Amino acid sequence: MSRIFLPGENICEEGDFIRGHGTSKKGDYIMSTVYGTGNLINKLISVQPLYNMKYTPETGDVVVGRVYGIGNKKWKIDINSKTETSLSLTSITLPGTVQRRKIEEDEMRMREYFDINDLLVAEVQKVNKSLTAALHTRSEKYKKLTNGITLCLPAMIIPRMSSPFIENDELEIILGMNGIAFLGIKHKIKENYVKVSLIYKYLSECKESLTLVDYDYILNML
Repeated sequence: MSRIFLPGENICEEGDFIRGHGTSKKGDYIMSTVYGTGNLINKLISVQPLYNMKYTPETGDVVVGRVYGIGNKKWKIDINSKTETSLSLTSITLPGTVQRRKIEEDEMRMREYFDINDLLVAEVQKVNKSLTAALHTRSEKYKKLTNGITLCLPAMIIPRMSSPFIENDELEIILGMNGIAFLGIKHKIKENYVKVSLIYKYLSECKESLTLVDYDYILNML
C-alpha cells in the first residue's frame, strides 16, 4: 500500500481494517485526511504526511524557540528552522528602565539573561540570503518562557494573526509562526491545568488532521 494518497481520497473499504493516523471514515470507506504515503500493518491503515515540519523564517514573525548554544555575543536558538538562527546580545533589552550600551560585563553575564535550554519568545528581525535568521527581544512581550509546555505543529496550520498571544489573568498561549505553541500557566490551580490539557488536545487534533488552528476557538477555551 506504499502509494501516495490525496486528502479526501478513498483508500479502501473499511471492512475489518482499523483506521490509524491520517485517516477518517467516509461512508463504508477509509479516507485519507492528509497528503501522504499509505501504510498497512496487520489490519491497521495509516497515512504518513508528506510535508516538511521545518519552518522557513520571515521577517516580523513571532517565534518560540529554545537556546542550544552561547558564544561570540550570541545565543543560538532552535526555532524548528532549516537553517541557523541566533539572538545577538545587541538585540535584547537589558534589565533596567534605560537601554544602555552593551559592555564586556554584559557578555560575561549572558547566561543570566538566557541560558542553555531556556525557552523564549522573540521576533524575527532579519533573514539573510542564506535563510539564516536573526532574532530580537526588544519588547516586554518578548521574554523567557516558564511554567508551561510546548507542542510542535506544522507551521502551515498556524494562521497569520494580528497577534499570536492569547492570554488572560490565568493562562498565556503563544502560537509561534514557526509552529511551536507555548501553553503557559500563570497560577497553578487545577482549573488551569484542565484548560491547558484541553487546548493541547485540540492543537494535537489540528496537527493530526492538518486543520488550520482556530484562534477564536482557543480564545473561547480560556
